[in-house]
Amino acid sequence: MSKHEPISIDAIKAMMNLSDEDLKKPLPVPTAWSQPFWDAAREHRLVLKRCSKCGNIDHPPYLYCTACQADEHEWIEASGKGTLFAYAINYFGVPFPFWADLPYALGMIDLAEGVRMISNIVDCDFEELENGMELEVVFDDVTDEVTLPKWRPVRK
Repeated sequence: MSKHEPISIDAIKAMMNLSDEDLKKPLPVPTAWSQPFWDAAREHRLVLKRCSKCGNIDHPPYLYCTACQADEHEWIEASGKGTLFAYAINYFGVPFPFWADLPYALGMIDLAEGVRMISNIVDCDFEELENGMELEVVFDDVTDEVTLPKWRPVRK
């Protein structure tokens, strides 16, 4: 919902002599220890990995707890609420597969659970973005196998 028209995929391909393969966006490649995060996202749920020993929550999920190095953990349901810590609006200078999305906002979101997530800010005019604003998670079903958590301003 920005005021700028997106660049057409066909224009990108013609301008740069690119193939469809050149314009495929990279997708997350889950690891054994992050797979539950991606499985939950596909179900439109946001989960976080919490250490069963010390209670530390890590995001992204790591093999071991970054606080105590324990490998015992549980997956907890996140509130889906966060605060915008910082953001950038990309107008240019991104890899070819993302040109059709320009301009887009990328943010660092402080989740209510105490971790920070980097993701897109969607469903808003860029002029309304400000650090400290409340956000809520939304889900983008990119493929049948991959769903990405993204964030939008909370509507009051």
